[in-house]
Amino acid sequence: MGDRLFVMQVVVAVEDQWFAPGTDGPPVRSERRYRIDAQLFAAPDVEAAYRTAVAWLPGFSDTNHDGPGDLTRMFAVGLHQLEEVLPRRCELAAAVGEPYGVDVGGYDPSDADADGVPRLLDRNELEVFRAMRLLRPHTEATDAEPGDGPDATD
Repeated sequence: MGDRLFVMQVVVAVEDQWFAPGTDGPPVRSERRYRIDAQLFAAPDVEAAYRTAVAWLPGFSDTNHDGPGDLTRMFAVGLHQLEEVLPRRCELAAAVGEPYGVDVGGYDPSDADADGVPRLLDRNELEVFRAMRLLRPHTEATDAEPGDGPDATD
């Protein structure tokens, strides 16, 4: 599993559909909105975290009859963000008791398109890979550990 913690932010579409009474045909009306779901998980490194996040996307799908329409469909549109969380997994229990707890990232509502849909980021735009590029000139590691930059102390 790993001692490093990551948070994935998934753009989930929620679509309510209404059908004409007594028909199985296409919906006569539908409304779609979007939300961000966030999951905290452990992985040994950035690449494993990315593979896990991508593999979990199909699991964000569901269908129910609990919404305002006749049918509510939910499905992952893609990743909005993937970030590493500090502290490490072994330090998490103590860290959540500290003032302000643990920062697990956030969502900036302005990071959306003109229709208000949260922006999907390409792999290289995700925070974990951006951070690796920033550290790369200072370390030979392909998956730098937090604190492995030029300001790291032993």
